[in-house]
Amino acid sequence: MVVLLAAMALLAEFVPVELSRRGVRITFTLPYIAAMAVAVGPSAALLTDIGVTLIAGVVYPLVRKQGATGVWLGLNIAVATLGVCVGLAVMAGASAFVTHIASLLAVAFMLGYGVTNFLLVAYIDWATDGRPLKDNIMSSLKLGLSSVLLYALIALTVTVFASRGLPYLIPVTLVPVWALRTGLDFQARMYEHYYETVTALSLMLQRAHPYTHGHLERVAISAEEVARRLGLSDQRARLVREAAVLHDIGKIAVSEEILDKPARLTDEEMDHVRRHSAMGAEILSPVRQFHDMVAWIRHHHERPDGLGYPDRLTDVEIPIESKIIAVVDAFDAMTGGERPGEKRSYRESMSIPQALAELERCAGTQFDTRVVYAFKEVILGGTG
Repeated sequence: MVVLLAAMALLAEFVPVELSRRGVRITFTLPYIAAMAVAVGPSAALLTDIGVTLIAGVVYPLVRKQGATGVWLGLNIAVATLGVCVGLAVMAGASAFVTHIASLLAVAFMLGYGVTNFLLVAYIDWATDGRPLKDNIMSSLKLGLSSVLLYALIALTVTVFASRGLPYLIPVTLVPVWALRTGLDFQARMYEHYYETVTALSLMLQRAHPYTHGHLERVAISAEEVARRLGLSDQRARLVREAAVLHDIGKIAVSEEILDKPARLTDEEMDHVRRHSAMGAEILSPVRQFHDMVAWIRHHHERPDGLGYPDRLTDVEIPIESKIIAVVDAFDAMTGGERPGEKRSYRESMSIPQALAELERCAGTQFDTRVVYAFKEVILGGTG
């Protein structure tokens, strides 16, 4: 039984779901480690998890022709060890209330192990890359309740088979494990393609209009900071940042002669340029991953006083995300960047105090007042 469960755990370790953008792997060893803890004993579970983590940490990078580092291997072993220890402690506590009920003991172990592993990985993510603790694997993949329940059901099934002396049935559990793995892998790939699409669309616009490159970078960074300051969730703030990168994507449908004109535009030319927000929404709307952003991009030139475009929305009708992009976009247009080619040729750039004063002057009419003052706090905080 010990050898079989250890082999199954090792096999599950070598068929992970990889989040290449995040540099993280999701493995499926927990059902077999939980069964080991219940049916065989704590020591066997601990040694198996450490052994599987060690073997995978050495072999997997070699197979993928990647450099294995002792630091990351040590961290993985430490996380695995702590996870098992906490899981065993929770299981021991549960055994005082439920005895000889293998499935409930397995649930207790999985709860302790899973929560510990989750928090440790989130902390390491934050400590190494600066990602917020809420920016974790679960929120990235948007794991549904069905996935979690299937994973728990697999663990319970393995535990029942192991505790009742039915080892020949345990390999069958690889079928639902593989099904779950395939589903999560599909979600991960969709997530990766989404970011690749964002990057490709952004590069398309940047190459067509070089001024846009630095402008998009600055607007995206500031927009995310303002969103957080206004109390939007971390996930929503990241979406605001991505929308800010794409807010002018509709300009690829605007005449380059007009966009690059070194003078003020005529009324007719301005009407042509004003189409870019609606065109941007139209370009992005067929892609499911951009669903939330479409309205934000369409309405980033609307005004609280109802004089904006393309739909002449009034204050409460305009998404807060659009209001954020509008303020940050206007500020950067007024101040420009420091690199060559990032100043507007048809007008003098404003200083930061001048641009902030202009935003305040237009607060309540052209711009949302709350967004203006949140943006001012971000700028003054960043400039000292």
